[in-house]
Formats: sequence, C-alpha cells, structure tokens
Amino acid sequence: MWTATKQYDRDAPTPKDHAMRLPSILFSVTCTAWMLVASAPTAVAVDILATAIPGSPFGVATVEIPLPVPVVGEPLPPLSVDEATGRVFYPIAEDTRVDTAVRPSDRPLPPQGRGRLLGRLGNLIREIASDEEPLQQTVARRVTFLFKGDGPLVITLADSRGSIGTYDIVPTPDPATHTAMLNQWWSVYTDAAKRQIDSADYPTYVEDYLVAMLAGRLNLPLPDWYLAEDDSEAALTDTLKLIGGATDVAQRIYREAAAGIRDTTGGMDQTLPAPPAWLPPDVPPGTDDVPTEPIADRVPPECFYIRYGSFANYLWFRDLSEEYGGDLSRMITLSGIQQLGSLQLEKQLHLQTNELSRMLGPTVIKDQALVGRDLFLGDGATMGVLFEPINTFLLRTSINQDRTSLAASDDAVTLTDVDIAGQKATLLRSADNQIRSFMVEYDGYIFVTNSETLARRFVEVGKSGDSLAQTPSFRFARQLMPLTRNDTIFAYFSPAMLQGLVAPDNMIELRRRMHAESDIALVHVARLAAAAEGSSARSIAQLTDAGYLPAGFSKRADGSSVFEIGDDIMDTKRGARGYFLPIADASVDKVTGEEARWYERIADDYSTRFRQLDPIMAGIQRTQLEDGSGNERLTAHVEIAPWSPEKYGTIAQQLGPPTNVAMDFAPDDIVAVQAHVASELLGPPTHLFVGIKDSIPPQPDDFDGLIATYRALKSLPAYLGAWPQPGALDRLPLGLGRGVPVSPGMSRLIGGVYRYTGGGFSVLSFYPDLLQASLPHMGAIEVDDRAQVRAHIGDLSESLLKHWVNDQLYQRAAVGSQSGANFLNLLSRQLRVAPEQATPSAELILGGPLQCPLGGRYEHSPTHHQWVSTRWGNRTAADTMPDDYVAPIMQWFRGADAKLTQYDDRVVVDAVVDVARQ
Repeated sequence: MWTATKQYDRDAPTPKDHAMRLPSILFSVTCTAWMLVASAPTAVAVDILATAIPGSPFGVATVEIPLPVPVVGEPLPPLSVDEATGRVFYPIAEDTRVDTAVRPSDRPLPPQGRGRLLGRLGNLIREIASDEEPLQQTVARRVTFLFKGDGPLVITLADSRGSIGTYDIVPTPDPATHTAMLNQWWSVYTDAAKRQIDSADYPTYVEDYLVAMLAGRLNLPLPDWYLAEDDSEAALTDTLKLIGGATDVAQRIYREAAAGIRDTTGGMDQTLPAPPAWLPPDVPPGTDDVPTEPIADRVPPECFYIRYGSFANYLWFRDLSEEYGGDLSRMITLSGIQQLGSLQLEKQLHLQTNELSRMLGPTVIKDQALVGRDLFLGDGATMGVLFEPINTFLLRTSINQDRTSLAASDDAVTLTDVDIAGQKATLLRSADNQIRSFMVEYDGYIFVTNSETLARRFVEVGKSGDSLAQTPSFRFARQLMPLTRNDTIFAYFSPAMLQGLVAPDNMIELRRRMHAESDIALVHVARLAAAAEGSSARSIAQLTDAGYLPAGFSKRADGSSVFEIGDDIMDTKRGARGYFLPIADASVDKVTGEEARWYERIADDYSTRFRQLDPIMAGIQRTQLEDGSGNERLTAHVEIAPWSPEKYGTIAQQLGPPTNVAMDFAPDDIVAVQAHVASELLGPPTHLFVGIKDSIPPQPDDFDGLIATYRALKSLPAYLGAWPQPGALDRLPLGLGRGVPVSPGMSRLIGGVYRYTGGGFSVLSFYPDLLQASLPHMGAIEVDDRAQVRAHIGDLSESLLKHWVNDQLYQRAAVGSQSGANFLNLLSRQLRVAPEQATPSAELILGGPLQCPLGGRYEHSPTHHQWVSTRWGNRTAADTMPDDYVAPIMQWFRGADAKLTQYDDRVVVDAVVDVARQ
C-alpha cells in the first residue's frame, strides 16, 4: 500500500468535521475499535467514520480514524486493510498531520506600536535561522480503497505494530458520491505513486503499470507527470542516455507502452537514415613501424578490444570479479538489482573455467582478448572471446568437449555445423538465446562469440588483413602505450567502435529493444494484477481483452511482438530478456517515418557538435606490495587521443598548461587536491589547492542553505590556498580581502576566516592554529612529471574519517535498501503477491534478482506485516547503522593517488590504488 501524509492548517476543519457536515452525502457508520496509539501501553476506544459506495467495476470506500489523543513526532506506520473474501483492492493510506505549535510566520500580522512588529520580525529571523524542524502531530488516519460487489464488507485494519480492529461496513448506492469519491481516491493514489516513484532505486514498472492500467479501466485521466518529458534535452544527451541504458529513457518507453501510446500507423517504408558526417581522427604520422601484438591482427577495426595478455592475467581478473559476485561495480556499492551481465555472457558462450582449465590454461593459451561492438552486457551484448593458443589442438579439443557434453545433456540445446564466410564452424544454441555460441577457427586462432556477424568479420579480417592493428589510431595508441609496459589488462575503444554505437541501425534497434523489454515486463505485471483481482486471464490475449493490457498491445511496426512459453515471455525476433539477439545480428533495413525523424535529429546534432569521436585507451598493471599486508597495487593509465578540448566545454578549457610544479602538503592531510587553472577572475595561471585533516567532517545535510553551509565549513578542519598569490581577494572593495592583521603574515577576514600571505602563497582557513601548523610543510616543488590536476586520498581504514565515510555510504545504501523493501511491500499490498512468491516475481518483473544494497536479505515479517532486510536487525527501517557494517569500498580501499594531464592533442589520467584482497 502506498501512503500519503496530508498537512492541515490548525484552524481549518479536520476531515472528521467535513464528514459530520455532509450527512446527506456520506453514509457514516460509528464503530468501536481498539487501537494502540503510538507507544501507549493500553488501548483506547475510538469512533470510526466509514463510507462505502458500490459501483462497477469497483466500488470505493473510506475508513477514517480520528485520534482522540494526537500522536506527536514521527509519522505512524502505514495502515493496511484486509477483507476475508478478497474483495478489497488498491488501498491508499493517509495520515492527517499538523504542527504542534503555531509558528511566528503563521500568526496574523500584529498591530503597530509597542515594538510588536519588531518582535515579530525577530521571531521570524529566529525561525529562519533555526536548525529545528517544526514538531508535528498526527490527528487522524484514513484508508481509502476499491472493492467489488455490493454486499456488506468486513474489513480488518492493521499496521506494523499489530492489529487495530475489525469493522462491518454496509455499502450504500449513490452514483454521484461514487464519482466524487473515486476521483478523490485517484488523486491521492497517483500522488502517492509519484512519491514512491521518485524515491525508488529500481525500475518503477509496477507503479507505472498500475497508474496506466487503472486509468484505462476506470476511465480516469493520467496524471500530468506521467507522460511529461523534457523537450529541452539535446539529442546528444538523449543519445548518450539511450546507449547507457538510462532509467528515464527506458521509463518513458515503458509508460507509453503501458498506456497504449505507440505509433503503429506508419509502415516500414523509409530507408535507413544516414549516419552523422564523421571526420577521420587526426592521427599524427610516423606510426607505421610501431610494434603491435599478433592477436590484434585478428580483431575487426569496428570492435572494442580488451587484452589480458596471458591466461594468468585473465584468471586474476576473473577471480577479482568473482569476489564480488561477478560484478566489479559491487566493489564500490551494491545496487538495488544484481548485475548479472558478465555471468550471462559466460553462460551464453558456454566458456567454463574449472580447476582443470586453471591448471592447463597457461600451457594451452598464449594470449586472450575480449572483443565486441557494444557493452550491453545485461541486454544481449555483441561480444566474443579471442584466443591465441600455444597448442591449438588441445584448446580446440577442450572447448569442443564442453560444447558436445552440454548438447548431449540438455534437450533444449543443439550443436550444429555452420558455414562462416566459407570457413567451417559450429553453433551451440537454445531457442531462447540463453545459449548462443559460435566457435570458428582461422589460421591457428580460435574465436567464440554470440554474434554471427562478429564470427564472419573475424574470418574476413583474417583473410584480408584489414584489422584493428592496421589502423593508424591503434598504432598511435600503441606508440603512446607500448607493449613494453606489460599491462595486466589493456583496453582500446576505437573511433569506429564508438561511431558504431551512434550508427542508425544500432540506435534504432536499441530503441526497439527497449520496447521489447517494456512489453515483457508489462506481461509479468499484468499477470499479477489479474491474479490479484481473482481473474483467470493469463495469456496475452486474455489480459488484453480483460483490460489488464492496453488495446493493440505489443503490435510493433517492425513486425516483432512478445509471446509466451509457459511462464516465460520472449520476443519473437530477439529471444529471452537478458539474452537478446546481438544488435549486430539484427537486420535493420527499413524504418518508420517516426524512427527516421528521431534518428535524423541525433545525426544532425553529432554532425554539428561531435564530428570526431576520440579513441580511448587504458592499461592496468598490478603488483604485490612487499609490506607483508598481502595487498595489491593497481596502477591505471588512461588516454584519450587524439583530443580536442574545445568539444568538451568550459571545464576542459579552463585548465592551465601542464606543469612540473606541485604543491607540498602537510603530512596529516588525509585528502589533498590541487589544480592548475587559468581563470580571468584569478589572473595568470594559478595553482589552487585544498587540504583536509584527518577528522570527523560535518554531515552533508549541514550544507543545506547559506547559513548552514557557513556553519558546516567553519567546522571543517581544512584550508584552501593558491600559489602564486592571486589578486582576486586583494581587489575586493573596502579592503575586505586584506582583513585585520593579527600576526605577521596573518589577518582575520570578515566572517571569521583567517588568511595567510607570504612566499607567494595565499591560504585561507577558519582555524589559525591549523594554518600555523601546516604552513611549514607547504611549498611549491618541482616534480618529474607534468599535470594540471593532482589528488591524494590516504588510507581511510585507520583514520578518523573512516567512520564518517562509512556512515555516509551506509545512509546512501540504506535508502536503496528501504526502497527495495518498499517494492516488495508494493507487490504484497497492491498486487497480493504471497511472501514466498514476492522475490521470484520481482525478478521476473525487474529482469534481475532484487538485492539489498546493505548486503542483507529481504524477508517478510508476519509480526510487522511488511518486508524488512536482515541488515536492519530487529528494526522495521534502516535508520541506524549497525556496528558491524562496512561499506564495500571500505573493505578494500587502502589509499589512492591520481593526476590528470591535458595536452593540446590528448588527455591523460594516471592513478595508483592500493587494494586489500579478500
């Protein structure tokens, strides 16, 4: 059940007053209930106001509980409503809350004289400056719901503290009142849905579906926010969101599908639009003789390329990934849905790593790389694994044995011989594409991929020699990052690969896939909604006829649709969700007029603003630290080259030239950041630097508002400096930047800020003692490398900052944990999903397993009638951090140093991170 809180003016009539003044409209029943009020040790009898009007397809009812004793403080737990025969649907709970005292700003303006107006102004100032929120109290509770039939209702109300009472309600026909009450229920229901959507940490498929489905079946208007979109969004930004799978793009497509708004009138009568007018990258000459690795000569130039260099490097990366459930993003934080993309790809390709392969791999495999045309791991990526064997016969035999064994043991999987560009190959596949693995061998190299197109291009490149290694951009990359670096992992994203992401066939098919994913999710939710209402509708046709799916559902211009195989829902052209046909294998020859216009806007934007896409290269090296800790040091080097700063906005253009000058910081600065900037405000290029002491910083909420931000900064033991001394402060009027001298070189500025000037430095801090202690360590020193931005973060595991960072990460994860529990509550209360079916139903809807970002497990609490996480302990909310909680990043992060260098033609990022392995 969603909940809503209403605020009322203290002098305005309460909902009970309204009910008592309209006896001709509301059918009021006075009941006696025994209810626990807040934490009161005893129950008290209260009067209940109940109204029920039958109707078709639903009647609407309201039960209101005016509290005899207002409950001060936090809102009460949301009400839940139940009816033994299952006639109650789509409840929404409300609480009426008011301030416990009238604030100065709420009082009438006092008459003039005797200082009353000045006193009122003083109170207003104190109110504005106060850190305390007005104390509120709950004065009434209400739950409104729909019901079927016109017989008496016997309902039971409860909240997380226990049962409140059971009530008999007799519905009374009144069509006019039914319409008014239904509209009121809809207003509150959609407002509550919007609040839950805004706070969700997961795709809001259920909330969006319920709003669209109920609007269609009850002939109610969709709320204004439902289909609203930002027309000011640039095509470039919209494209990046689509490629990145941004939630708001997918949500807009899903909402349109749920509401039955889809353009199916236009035929596939348009040719594929032209791509952007790309310019070739500006690669400097002289790269013809740059050494490249042999395996790169087998990679198509339109692919990305991630080289492990050896089987041992691959095992290291795989083990690191497995430590975090196959998802390296879990090293930073846990999302609300498990990301299974890499595991899905491994399953789809059927490349197994077992103990035997671990032992034999280094003797069989010389080099290995992951190649592909996109990174849509959770959505059917176009990828493959390329092997350079030491012993081709042994590797071929091992892979073939695994493939033959799977085909023999699973009737749903077939292994067949296929022809790939005149080369004999094999295809291991299942009808739903969960297994889709081409294996092709050419000239001693073996390629295993889920894409027929990639397999063909591998053979074509082997025959023609037109490979990634022969492109000027790749050779320039290998000039900048030569083979002698011996990177553990080397990654290269070519201009052709990046341009391919924005190609018309890729973008249009990507958009069509989002429509397919939306339709699959809609069927799963519609089945639950039908079952919750006691309907036998389950097939797509039945659900559409009954109104649980919109008319014309899943009719798409490209001729694809969804279909059922038992409980599974698949797309006719793309297969199972999460294992869609790779985009490279999807044929996009014709498009609709709407698709053509949509893409032409994108192409025009790129042709105007981004006619070149800069290649990206990265290398990671690992070393074992020799301090006995068992920790590893990862050294990362990233370059974007060629590069044009003009394309990337003002930030890229405001950095000064690269410099060998770096700032020296105090040894007790746990965070230190410096930047060489060129700003008209500061004057000539200047080094700005910030140092933060190992301490407990203020909370982020303390920075809310101008006064609060000032207070928070004042409590932060840190300093801000510049060298050479800029003249901006000294140019302030009335000498405000020079302040009042308090000691040699030190002055006190307005607001309590202290400033030191000397030796070409200008340093600010709220703490003069901190300044005095840090000044002997400060200096501008020459270093061997050049950079514009440098940063250092010390080892937080033994710092005072550790607990603050851990708490901030907990609070962020706690929001996600509460959001996941709210989603399961939504399934239970709105769609009546049984507790034992809630998590599998959530996985079907969301396309992946729901997970608690705190690392716990979601469980249904019969005592509290709601879902909780095991990480919450005995509480019903994630409001307090447990003593044993350690955020994912805090488990392994042991310090980092990084620098950024922007040249005229390239940008370089270097980082060193110390990692504690599990």
